[in-house]
Amino acid sequence: MVEQADTDDGLYRRTRSQERRNRPTASWPNRLVSWWLRSAIGSVVGRSMVLVRYPARDGRIIVLPVQAARSGLQAVVLVGDSGNKHWWRHFIVRNTLSIFVDRRWRSATGVVVDPGADSVKIYRSAYPHRVIDDHQVFVAITLAESPGPLRGRELTRLWFWNVTIAEFFGFAVPALIGTSTRDFPAVISLPALLIAGAVEGTLLGLGQASVLRLALPHLPRRRWIVSTSVAAALAYLIGLSPSLLADRVSHWPVVVLAGAGFSLGVILLASIGTAQWLILRTEVPKAQIWIIATAAAWLVGLGVFLGFAMPLWRPGQPQLLTVGIGLAGGLLMAATTSAITAIAIRRLVDKRAR
Repeated sequence: MVEQADTDDGLYRRTRSQERRNRPTASWPNRLVSWWLRSAIGSVVGRSMVLVRYPARDGRIIVLPVQAARSGLQAVVLVGDSGNKHWWRHFIVRNTLSIFVDRRWRSATGVVVDPGADSVKIYRSAYPHRVIDDHQVFVAITLAESPGPLRGRELTRLWFWNVTIAEFFGFAVPALIGTSTRDFPAVISLPALLIAGAVEGTLLGLGQASVLRLALPHLPRRRWIVSTSVAAALAYLIGLSPSLLADRVSHWPVVVLAGAGFSLGVILLASIGTAQWLILRTEVPKAQIWIIATAAAWLVGLGVFLGFAMPLWRPGQPQLLTVGIGLAGGLLMAATTSAITAIAIRRLVDKRAR
């Protein structure tokens, strides 16, 4: 019995050791860059950077961010300081790898080529001012055929993470602006908050469009981003109007105030969804569901934010703590709205596919 236990324990340790070796390996700086490139914002800002992933000889999965020039299904990487780097030696003979482009991992093959190869012309065209000599090393990567439009669980997962990150960074802008201008007169604070709201809408639209272009290739992304930005600014204006008009409407009957408040609330919740529906209706059937889904998402998200932040905010507490609580609540709100809209967009896109 003791020998059997020792054997089982040894097998367990060897299995766990193999699992650790098979985890993607990267230094902390590379992990940070990799996270940035996989995010919705980084996918736009860092278009010249891609991630490559391949199995090393010892069984580890290596993940590296590299600069690449792309053309169609071809990508070319210049290995800087190649004498002190080893990863490219894995591709002296053509070998398989995965490359993270267009918001997803794609199967590919890579091989080392000399500076005079035809594929290097892609790199020369992308970086015409870069000096290239005969001693530099290039890796030519050939992607597999396009995997087709994004669908199903992969669409849900990619939407949730990208939109959560985009909305969190977007929400951080008006949160910081609002905290900084709370003691300023309305003539200064109002325009600042409206601009901040437009920035939030731009980042939200950018995060959504970065996923939608894989699911709905013909969707006009620029219109989507601009419409989301304008709708977000309108939503902020509606949200600020009660405090701006409090003195003027305080004498109104309670029924009128309740009706006006309800109407403004409906318009606020439906503003972004309606603006996006005008574009989405040309791409998917029954797109009006998107208005209801986004309104419900924002209603629940705002409830989560207020339920988290309001009990923690205290009069006289340090401003840094106030901002930190607000940002934490904003992250919860972003995750909540992203989860709800991820389900809605998946169902709409799946209906189109059927």
